[in-house]
Amino acid sequence: MLKSLLAVVLFIAASSLSAEAAERWTFCVGQSLDTRDVWISDVFAAATDRERLEGAFKAMLLHKGAARLVAQCPLPREDKTDVVNAQVVAEEFNRALGSTLHAVSTQAAQR
Repeated sequence: MLKSLLAVVLFIAASSLSAEAAERWTFCVGQSLDTRDVWISDVFAAATDRERLEGAFKAMLLHKGAARLVAQCPLPREDKTDVVNAQVVAEEFNRALGSTLHAVSTQAAQR
C-alpha cells in the first residue's frame, strides 16, 4: 500500500511535466510537529505544482503512521546537482538539530 501511495505521489509529480519542458528535480521533507522525526525523500523528477506534491507527500507519511506533520518540497529545478546538494544540506541541518532522519525511497514506486 505504501508503494502505491508513493507511486501516486510520483505520478502526480510527473503527470504535470510537459513533454517539451526540461526535466525538473526536487525532493520532499516531512517534519513531525510532535517528535524529532524527519522524513527526506530521494531526489526525483517533478512538475512545478508544489502544493499538490506536498499534499501527496504529507498524505503518504500520514498513511505511514506519522501524525501532525509539515511537508515541504523545494521548487523543482532543472539542475539536478543543485537539488542533490540541497537535499544533502537538508539532511545535515536536521541531523545537527538532533532530528531522527528517515529516508523515503522513490525508486520502488518508479519500477
